[in-house]
Amino acid sequence: MAGDADILLVPDLEAGNMLAKELIYLAKADAAGIVLGARVPIILTSRADNPRSRLASCAVAALYVHRNRVVTQAQDAIWDIQHA
Repeated sequence: MAGDADILLVPDLEAGNMLAKELIYLAKADAAGIVLGARVPIILTSRADNPRSRLASCAVAALYVHRNRVVTQAQDAIWDIQHA
């Protein structure tokens, strides 16, 4: 599929690791990663990551947490209206 992808999904950690390393080393891409499914996002970095990639991972995690807070507040407000 042609185009500029904003998000790449992989079936497992090994596939993600292979894809990320290929993009970083062959395409000179910057990477940011978080693991979802826990109570909080887990920032996933590599020992080889540069500071820019580490900061990008922190930014992605912060955006994810902020979005979840906004959605939760909106859901709570809707519930309050419906049960007032």
